[in-house]
Amino acid sequence: MSIRLRSKLPAPIRLFFMRHLFGLSEDHSRRLGRVVSHNRMVLSARYIDGEGIEIGGLGRPLDVVPTAKVSYVDRFSIEELKASYPEMPADRVLVPDIVANGETLVPIPDASQQFVIANHVVEHFQNPILFFHNVYRVLKEDGILFLAIPNKEETFDRDRPVTEFAHLERDFSEGPEWSKRQHFEEFVALADLEDIGRPGWETDVEREALINKLINDDYSIHFHVWDTNAMFEMITGMAKKYDLDFRIRHVMSSGDEVIFILQKSQKK
Repeated sequence: MSIRLRSKLPAPIRLFFMRHLFGLSEDHSRRLGRVVSHNRMVLSARYIDGEGIEIGGLGRPLDVVPTAKVSYVDRFSIEELKASYPEMPADRVLVPDIVANGETLVPIPDASQQFVIANHVVEHFQNPILFFHNVYRVLKEDGILFLAIPNKEETFDRDRPVTEFAHLERDFSEGPEWSKRQHFEEFVALADLEDIGRPGWETDVEREALINKLINDDYSIHFHVWDTNAMFEMITGMAKKYDLDFRIRHVMSSGDEVIFILQKSQKK
């Protein structure tokens, strides 16, 4: 004989938990942030363990299980990060364990990492295919890439054209200098940012001055933008063109981003 116990919380208590656990009483922006954080945490608990690196965690590193050991990689030292992001509380800025270019990962040995975390960083790279080559290089066999990419349709990039895979191929084969200024021009013209893009300029002279300032400051714009279809095209295209055989383990559209869990497969 089995006994089935049923428990029903009073409506006010249920509502309390729904509001505080899921943010139902918050505005859209805060609720969206809560959903994104929750989804990242769920996938992290499932796929991230052992020893690995996170690139560009800054003030929002991925939550990981206690058995995971993460080394944080950034192109700037802690002093440079604090100077570059004065709006962020100093105690929230991660101290990098490794100061390195996130595209090349030069100091990190081959086949040394069980995971690589890269959330909202690939769009900042001028040469994304070079980045994926080096992630593949440093991952152990069956290692995990936890990758979150902004969906342009849900961000300030919504009016920008999707970056085609052929463009990424040319950035990789020729180097990205050929397209650098083009990206800054597009960003200033089309990104929906009051303080950086439109309406931050009114005349052609002001527009050119802003473009030149951003280039001279080495401002970290979104050089490339993707919608979900273009993300899949990039990942599958790299497998065919460059033999970067990442097995897609999980995909989740979450708020303003798409999370890919990719696993390194052994090259044949």
